[in-house]
Amino acid sequence: MNKQQPDLNRRSLLKALTIGGTATVALAATGVNAAQPTERNISTKGAEGYHETAHIRSYYNSLRS
Repeated sequence: MNKQQPDLNRRSLLKALTIGGTATVALAATGVNAAQPTERNISTKGAEGYHETAHIRSYYNSLRS
């Protein structure tokens, strides 16, 4: 009888794909966006009325598309 050895490369590939997919879904579910830095609020003293921030500009750009 000749026993077949398990293919460790295939198993490690399947593990990596499973872990990578799970991590991707977890990041997407939390809404973390690592590519864009957060906006800094330098001075809010005396700030009144409408202020166009990066968040608002991205919303306006999404409407144009």
